[in-house]
Amino acid sequence: MEELKGKPDIIYPTRVPLKVLGRAEELRAEMVAELIQIHLGPQLDGDEAHQANCKGAFISYTFWVTLPHEHAEKPLREAIAKLPGHVMQL
Repeated sequence: MEELKGKPDIIYPTRVPLKVLGRAEELRAEMVAELIQIHLGPQLDGDEAHQANCKGAFISYTFWVTLPHEHAEKPLREAIAKLPGHVMQL
């Protein structure tokens, strides 16, 4: 089997899932959606919606976002990490 070297080629803009996990009592989808809007601007029709899954004291939100360039994801993820109740992102 041939080994992959380096990063894969990604063509921007690119649409990717963003999963945010946190404490259900603190983390709200509206908070994540607001940061997406601030950092990435308006998203594709239908991508304003998110999926949520709650298990015990934790909740996960999955949003689809369009990254306009390779440097757009890091500032968004850094801002999300500062939200109350944030535990991790995938």
